[in-house]
Amino acid sequence: MTKHILKIVSFLLLLGVLIGGGLLVTGSKKAPTATHPATASSRKPPKKTTTPKPVPKLTVTELNQHSDLRYSSIIYYGIKHTHIQRWQEVSDFSQGWQVEIYRGQAKYLVWPDKNIKPEAKQLEPNWFKLDSQGNVTYHSFVVHSFRDDQTKTVSLAAIVAQINHDHAMKKVRQMPTKLTTLKHTN
Repeated sequence: MTKHILKIVSFLLLLGVLIGGGLLVTGSKKAPTATHPATASSRKPPKKTTTPKPVPKLTVTELNQHSDLRYSSIIYYGIKHTHIQRWQEVSDFSQGWQVEIYRGQAKYLVWPDKNIKPEAKQLEPNWFKLDSQGNVTYHSFVVHSFRDDQTKTVSLAAIVAQINHDHAMKKVRQMPTKLTTLKHTN
């Protein structure tokens, strides 16, 4: 019987040595406890949460102070909310826009592509008028259409309210970088 007990004790010792050696070889770490706090190298750094700064809402005053932002807002509204089909011709936000202004006229021509060349300006473009009361009238040359809805008048205040409602302030604030304004003196 003592031989049998000796075999069991030997087996348990051997098993303990193997398990202990295995832990040393694999480099297992103990989980942190109250008596063994985690070291700086085993702690994960806290996640940095950055809250994006809210984009300020547009105002009519701001549009009146910054003409390129005003034109961008008018173009955005024309594309997204006038439901005049030809205004979709200027809806490529990656190419941008060219706005042509002739002195003495309240007419603003809107061409697709901020780098459009004169030879590419074959059809009459979309255009808008801006009156002294802050009303914008969108126009589109009728091409193969018998519909009467090729104009729409809306106030700058309504345009600003719609852009803010769409949460498109950031998009509209980025549009002036894709806008070229040509002012003609004659």
